[in-house]
Amino acid sequence: MSNHSKAPKPSPVIEKVRLLRKIERERADLVVAKQEWLTSTTKLDQTWLKVVDMRKYLVVASSAVAVYSIRHPSRLIRWSKRAFSIWGTVRLFRKTLSKN
Repeated sequence: MSNHSKAPKPSPVIEKVRLLRKIERERADLVVAKQEWLTSTTKLDQTWLKVVDMRKYLVVASSAVAVYSIRHPSRLIRWSKRAFSIWGTVRLFRKTLSKN
């Protein structure tokens, strides 16, 4: 039979210092990650604030579109098709031009 020797347990003071250093590194990593997150979401945050500011206008506009669509469903379908095709064309141009 062989004796299984256990590694000596570090003293509580050494263990505390090790853990405090680990916490310090993790906090520094969190500060960097927070800054990267804020930088990458700035445009989204600005857009969201604009949408929230325009909320009452969007409610009125959506109500008007709903009433119009009940009265003229064929026109709504026609204009929505046109809007989607224009949107698709714009996206295609942006995608093509951004590659160059």
